[in-house]
Amino acid sequence: MKSFQNLNKKTKIIATYGPACEPVGSISKLMLSGADIIRLNASHSADKKELGNVVKRIRKAEEKNSRRMGVFLDLQGPKIRVGKFKDGKAILKDNSVVNIYTKHVEGTATQFQVDYKHFLKDVQVGDALFINDGKIKGVIESVTKTMASCRITNGGVISNNKGVNLPNTRLSTSAFTEKDKTDALTAISIGCDYVALSFVSSAYDLIEFRKFLNENKGEKLKIIAKIERQQAIDNLVEIIKHSDAVMVARGDLGVEIGVERVPRVQKQIIQLCNKFIKPVIVATQMLESMIESRTATRAEVSDIANAIYDHCDAVMLSAETAVGIDPAHVIKVMSEICEETDNHLNDMRRSKTTRDKKIFEYDSTAISFCRAADQIAEENNAAAIIAFTSSGNTPLIASKLNSLFPILAPTDTINVCNRATLYRGVTPMMMPKKFDDIYRWTDMINLAVKEAKVQGYLKKGDTIVVTAGIPIGKSNGINSIRILTV
Repeated sequence: MKSFQNLNKKTKIIATYGPACEPVGSISKLMLSGADIIRLNASHSADKKELGNVVKRIRKAEEKNSRRMGVFLDLQGPKIRVGKFKDGKAILKDNSVVNIYTKHVEGTATQFQVDYKHFLKDVQVGDALFINDGKIKGVIESVTKTMASCRITNGGVISNNKGVNLPNTRLSTSAFTEKDKTDALTAISIGCDYVALSFVSSAYDLIEFRKFLNENKGEKLKIIAKIERQQAIDNLVEIIKHSDAVMVARGDLGVEIGVERVPRVQKQIIQLCNKFIKPVIVATQMLESMIESRTATRAEVSDIANAIYDHCDAVMLSAETAVGIDPAHVIKVMSEICEETDNHLNDMRRSKTTRDKKIFEYDSTAISFCRAADQIAEENNAAAIIAFTSSGNTPLIASKLNSLFPILAPTDTINVCNRATLYRGVTPMMMPKKFDDIYRWTDMINLAVKEAKVQGYLKKGDTIVVTAGIPIGKSNGINSIRILTV
């Protein structure tokens, strides 16, 4: 079957699965509307059998529509929550003092419990405390062995199980909780391509998480580091180096650092990820109004476009597709915004008379070959670049060059193929044969071109630039470039 993938849209779209995606055929509708990856949210549903069935539905939709779709499980992380309140809620007044306990107490206007056992050890006098996404704010005035007293600076209604943020506090807990361990094992078992680690504070969190995955047959599972704390911003470079991809998680990030700082930090994260050749996702409230509306606001459209102008790899939808009135329509609107902005980026690239000499943090033979292939494609008005890959590294590098051309990435490994769905401007393709069973480079190219023609990516007479490594199928970097006509 011919693919419906739009090669003019380079920015990838992530759709969060939820109740609105359960009707038969919904996943195919998301795919055909422009979704590239499905996010499974472990905060809302972590049942192994249920999530496994969702992944099976995604894989069936792939077969039906002849294109790949990545899947990632988003872990909950160490979310701190308040306990239960008398009558379910209470009103915290401005300038009042409330006592906070780690032991069980019934919540009132003067006291409540938090479920974080190290709370009294970690907080210090002067630390800020935010409740319910920052709607209620306070400052810690005193700390004893049994309770902490907090002066409410911005009051409001507090109710059962609302979230607590401590933006200035260094938490002693790991970003990787017991629930996360169980859910990560589920991600391995059901065949996810990525797993997102929440509330990362340092590279140590990622090193320990990678060790856990490797010890549990999760070597192929790639890690997305979610940036949503000041500590993560303080350790940003090391976190990026030790992650496989990064998410700008603007919800908790805005609560922790202040919403006015989010645009600046978002640009900083994207810039560094591109410098270190790591995929970067921008998430939270991108089309929030479309949960209940069929049209986007002008501000939302501008927000998405600005993330793309900064060269993010992917934009993510949450409640918009999980519980919204029309998930496929939201994806269609997002896809149209992405395509329009991606086309403008191409126009800007064409009008640029000079090339940036050094755009990455380091140099390598693979980077040199990718840059050379991109230049050859531009000078010969190519229709596409074909980047054969065993590890996914070559198309990832190519995706960061802001190329004018679609990057077709044939591979013989399903994990690599699915992971490449996150890479900007890259269309992954499964080879009909294993690389080990192909003995000549010409045969490998012919097989890939034939498949690309079937999918509608190429047509007779197209000029293409091909990169690959010889010997075939060895992931030790590309060392060959060819230009040819289909």
